[in-house]
Amino acid sequence: SNKGFTAWLEETVDFYPGFGTFVDAHTIAIEGTHIYGGLIVIHTGTRARVPSIPGIESVPWLDNKGILALNELPSHLLIIGGSYIGLEFAQAFRRLGSEVTLFESSPQIISKEDEDISEIARSVLEDEGIEIFTSASISSVSQKADQQISVEYQGGTITGSHLLVGAGRIPNSDGLNLSNAGVEIDERGFIIVDDTCRTSVPHIYALGDVNGRGAFTHTSVHDGQVFLSALSGGSKKISDRTLTYSLFIDPPLARVGMNEKQAKQHNIPYLVATKEMASVSRAKEKDETKGRIKILVNKDDDTIIGAAV
Repeated sequence: SNKGFTAWLEETVDFYPGFGTFVDAHTIAIEGTHIYGGLIVIHTGTRARVPSIPGIESVPWLDNKGILALNELPSHLLIIGGSYIGLEFAQAFRRLGSEVTLFESSPQIISKEDEDISEIARSVLEDEGIEIFTSASISSVSQKADQQISVEYQGGTITGSHLLVGAGRIPNSDGLNLSNAGVEIDERGFIIVDDTCRTSVPHIYALGDVNGRGAFTHTSVHDGQVFLSALSGGSKKISDRTLTYSLFIDPPLARVGMNEKQAKQHNIPYLVATKEMASVSRAKEKDETKGRIKILVNKDDDTIIGAAV
């Protein structure tokens, strides 16, 4: 529940619940009230992207919020999307007792990761009984008379009790009337910002997922630090941060810096060192031997440029 946080807001700031839109570069309209701001911060986040699959609008699909509001355990959870949301909920509900089937359109799950890391994660999940279809081309989804949901793909039709959609995120920028303020967005709808979170309008800033410069809680927090630094004449920049994140499956995947795919994209010569967790004494002691440690080093100067565990 957000009741405690809402109560804190009401006590601390002038809080206007509702949906705000720009009237002009300094004015926000909300529930019939116009509010003037000399400095404006946009922090509206993202929402689940609805894939363009025939029938998707006719079935009661769930996003990452909706699935947490369920009062019953799905007997068979169907999942579209093989990245963070899809994999984390796949393993969680499998361990709770649900049958789980996951569809990913790319040739591998967590497609931004190196193939070997992706294959280890897939092996972990499949060993727990999760059914995974990669390179899956879904042609339609539908709900039957018995309320079961069917997913039709090139390999046939699979029917389940619930459908989770975790096929990416889109920014909550489309309803803000940003054009009234002159704020520029990119082709995906993310608000374009400079290295201090400033938009194309000097007194308007965009923080968090909506600016497309990060998709994690910690990157959003860092955006806040960058913004506050800019206000006080500091020197913090978005580009200062090193990519770090975790995928909360068990065992979790953690990465910092670049992987092989990114090093190749940037034409960085590199060396790779790997060590299987099965040969790590602490992992054997705790009987947690699945996984791999992988470190990338710049071939020219021996600088560590990335690691995955």
